[in-house]
Amino acid sequence: MSKQPSAPSGAAAAHDHRFHCVSLVPIFATLSEDDRHRVAAVARTRYYDRQQRIFAPGDHPGLHIVHRGQVKLYRLTDSGAEQLVRIVGPGDFLGETALLTTVEADDFAEAVQPSEVCSISRDDITALLERSPDVALDLLKAVAGRLHVAESQLSALSGLSVGERLARHLLEQSVAAGGGRFRLATTKKDLASYLGTTPETISRRLAAMRERGLIRLGPGRLVEILDAEGLRGFQP
Repeated sequence: MSKQPSAPSGAAAAHDHRFHCVSLVPIFATLSEDDRHRVAAVARTRYYDRQQRIFAPGDHPGLHIVHRGQVKLYRLTDSGAEQLVRIVGPGDFLGETALLTTVEADDFAEAVQPSEVCSISRDDITALLERSPDVALDLLKAVAGRLHVAESQLSALSGLSVGERLARHLLEQSVAAGGGRFRLATTKKDLASYLGTTPETISRRLAAMRERGLIRLGPGRLVEILDAEGLRGFQP
């Protein structure tokens, strides 16, 4: 009788889990499998409940990779209100600003839903970048891409009404979800912060879209786009 392979030990299974997390990230795509195993060896996996903070200004800098769930990055305005910067999901990362500059980050990161995050310290990432220049280049490309998206979004949204901004956001969410039926990644409060308006205005615009037969709203922030073309031309 042939001997069945034994199940991996707890430590080996945990390493394999971190290896999968690391392998999700495009900036590590140029690394060899051995190097990705080295990164996984210094990563630390943590689990966060909804609304649990992942990092805040003054925390030790590091690279935080979302393995499961969703995480929001936000800043506080002078009045103490939250200003949403972006929301990231599996395979995306946070904390790169503190890694690449000496400026203390002023961002907060919080789990939008139960999430799993792999974190790598600044010292370990610095050692990796020194050993693998291709990763440093890919990281810079990713950061430059984010800056381009932010600038394009600012330019595009500055001349649009709230309804047009919301319509564009819903269409972008449907593309990201791979279909016309999806759940909003944020609360109305966060979405309003992101689009530069109020939750009440978001509710009114969603109701107007529903009344015109452009979308269907369901429980749990469920949205279904019924008329994408009409949504593109939505005027509040």
